[in-house]
Amino acid sequence: MGFEPTVRSSLVGHAMKESRLPAETLAKGSLRGGEYAWRVEDIPAVIDAAREAGLVNIGGQLQFRGPEFTCECYWVEVDTYKGVPSDLPFKVRVDRTAEAASGAFDTLSREVDLLAEGRNAFPNVLGSYDDEALRDLMWFGWYVSSE
Repeated sequence: MGFEPTVRSSLVGHAMKESRLPAETLAKGSLRGGEYAWRVEDIPAVIDAAREAGLVNIGGQLQFRGPEFTCECYWVEVDTYKGVPSDLPFKVRVDRTAEAASGAFDTLSREVDLLAEGRNAFPNVLGSYDDEALRDLMWFGWYVSSE
C-alpha cells in the first residue's frame, strides 16, 4: 500500500494552538503527548469551533488510542494545506480551511471504513478488538493554527 504503519507509545508535543478552542470543545477531546484528538463524530463541531475562534483548520489523522499505545493511521487524513494557499489573508484562510476541512472530512467519513483501516494496519495490536471496543479506541487527531 505504500505506507508502513507505526505504533507509538507517546506522541511528540507541538505548539498548543488547540488550547484556544472553547472549553466545551476541549472537554470532549483527549490530550495525549501534547496533541489533541476527538471522537470522529465530534470533528465537524471542532472544525466549526476553530473557525468561530478565528483559527485555521490544518486537519488531522485517524488514531486508535489505547491505555498503552497510539496507532496512528497517518494516511487516513484531512490536510487543508493541500488545497488552501498559505499566502491568503489569514481571515480568508480561516474560512477556506474550515470549508475544505468540512468537505474532506465528510468525504473521508463516508468513503473509508475507519475501523477496517485500523484493524488491517495494526492486526497485532487491534485485531482482537470487536467493533464496539475498537470504536471506543478510535479518535481523530486535529490541528489548528493561529496567526
